[in-house]
Amino acid sequence: MLSLLPWKQKLAVDVGTATCHISVQDAGLLVREPMVIAFETERHRPIAYGSEAKQMLDREVSDVEVLRPIESGVVADFDATVTLLRYFLHQALGHRPLFAPTVVTAEPTEATQVERRALVNALKTAGAGEVIAVPRALAAAVGAGLPMDQPECRLVVDMGAGATDIGIVSMGMIAAGKTLRFGGDDLDEAIRRYVKRNYRISIGRARAEDVKIMAGALSPEMVAEQMRLSDLDEIGTSGSDHRKLEGIADLLRQSLMPTASETLWILDSLPEKQLDEIIQVESMLTGGCAQLRGITGLLSDELALTMTAAPDPMSCTILGLEAILNDLEALSLDGRRFTR
Repeated sequence: MLSLLPWKQKLAVDVGTATCHISVQDAGLLVREPMVIAFETERHRPIAYGSEAKQMLDREVSDVEVLRPIESGVVADFDATVTLLRYFLHQALGHRPLFAPTVVTAEPTEATQVERRALVNALKTAGAGEVIAVPRALAAAVGAGLPMDQPECRLVVDMGAGATDIGIVSMGMIAAGKTLRFGGDDLDEAIRRYVKRNYRISIGRARAEDVKIMAGALSPEMVAEQMRLSDLDEIGTSGSDHRKLEGIADLLRQSLMPTASETLWILDSLPEKQLDEIIQVESMLTGGCAQLRGITGLLSDELALTMTAAPDPMSCTILGLEAILNDLEALSLDGRRFTR
């Protein structure tokens, strides 16, 4: 029946810094694409979207500008965001609906009115109708399977590419939360600078991400694959240098310490009863950075609690948005559940 009633279509849309996920009610996840778009410089005409555009990153392609329109979790280039979202929405729906679909999306847990309005307006301009925005930490908590019907407080830390959302969840609401403008992209940049400073080798963002994935551990003994400088070869300067690339684990560990400190500050500001509730149960880590080996141990030690990574950390936000989309009536619990 849903396919016969296009005005009834409902979508869950996670507009992340690195990736856009779109799920259509009763059809599941239909779009999982990089948030990257390429324009022809002279006429500013889009020529590549998503995965195809991402392949152009770090490559000197003449007369082509490659953009990531979402920075630190918020809309940085409105027009490019709209163009990219319009393309992805068309991918998901396969047609232009007679009536604009309802969209449930995730916004930064500590979003300003300007940031919230930019996201909502971008989605509406791209083709959405009513847009319901929920805090990202809450969507991630729902997607990770944390109970939403219990009064006890739980901690969720969602570490994405551009931002980290910290939330204290209770009864399907955020009791306290914060958004840090720090994520996997910042780890990539730290790796780029480290390699340049210590080995005099310039690498691009994509190669730095490869290093993070291949050597992504917070202690040397956890590194699954020992990289060598020859593995970094992008411009022919390191292809014959077979020295080991060392120090990445310590670099990642140091880079993550401010996030641990900020999370600890939030915990310390909670009433004693709420803090006791959090200590009694497992806290949840979601987002792409949750895949770093040893990160749950680091956060557990620094926060003095038990931190566990979600089974599918990169999908938690879209899974949570899907769950909320399928139970929109829950939004009416005292007019507050899943909302601010």
